[in-house]
Amino acid sequence: MKEICMRAAGLLASAAMSTFGGWVAFQFGLPLAWLIGSALVCAGLSLSLGAPTVPRRLYRGGQVVVGVSVGLTVDASVFDRIGLHLYLVPLIAGISILLGRAMVPLLVRAGNIDRSTAFFALVPAGISEMADLAQTKGADTGVVTTLHAARVFLVVCILPVVIYHLGDPLLLAAGRPQGVWDLPLLLALAAGTASAVAGNWLGLPSAFIVGSMVGVAALSAVGALSASEPTPLLAAAQVILGLSLGARFRRATVRRLPRALTAGMAVLVLNGLVMAMVGLSLAAMFGLDPSTMLLSSATGGTAEMVLTAQAVAVDAALVALYQVMRGLGGNLMAGRIHAWTVTGPDCSRRNP
Repeated sequence: MKEICMRAAGLLASAAMSTFGGWVAFQFGLPLAWLIGSALVCAGLSLSLGAPTVPRRLYRGGQVVVGVSVGLTVDASVFDRIGLHLYLVPLIAGISILLGRAMVPLLVRAGNIDRSTAFFALVPAGISEMADLAQTKGADTGVVTTLHAARVFLVVCILPVVIYHLGDPLLLAAGRPQGVWDLPLLLALAAGTASAVAGNWLGLPSAFIVGSMVGVAALSAVGALSASEPTPLLAAAQVILGLSLGARFRRATVRRLPRALTAGMAVLVLNGLVMAMVGLSLAAMFGLDPSTMLLSSATGGTAEMVLTAQAVAVDAALVALYQVMRGLGGNLMAGRIHAWTVTGPDCSRRNP
């Protein structure tokens, strides 16, 4: 009982300080301020005092709010906007997965870690899913989890600022419509939660954001549901996601493997730059919006990239489609690619 109370107190203190960090970032006018500020503060707390324990239900609640928010923006015109993206979505997903695999030797040499750990750390898929799979394959889950958190952290801290300066000032100034607490909103949250639970039961990756988004989008597209989430609710969701992201940084892992994590950060930055060039190149080739393609090709988390799209007035539904496909492809293919190219009989170099 005493331990539970101490964990709860630690979580409340971390949440309060992380919220303050989000508020400070908001005062400075940063895009995605509540998430970035809270993540920075919580990461600092995790590395200095120890990571708080963030309940899974709390994190999933934040994901549902984000999923519902995107779903409510979808109307029948979304099918008209897909067009060429229908072909680019699997292309970018495949490129991001293959790029992660191609960079494994670089991380092995620079970080002095085994191939399995490097592989699962670089697959652009869900953090929890890759950590669980890495554990079954004998990889270092501490390194895998920390580098995946660093991947999302780097993208979240850098990309919104870049996109913000590329965006249309008039659209950015207009912002999102101010939502109100009314019956349609409560119905949307209820529908999103039910869809998320159903998606989780079916084994859908990132179910609590994808499921809620799809369920609410289906109702919104046919005009059966119309609402908008209040700004404080979205800010709270950002703080929860930022708190969860910062809590993934473990002081023990950083102290144990500083070389691997330092090298990993450099490889992740290189990976991000390559994917940014892919997105911008496709935008130039096909006359697409550069901001949309930057967010679509980025290997950040689905929830974080969707929130960024909303914050910088980019088509969040399209960004979500790219991010979901990338995450789904990574989750489904990681084990197979690992077996074929890392530990398979034809591999010339075995794990150290």
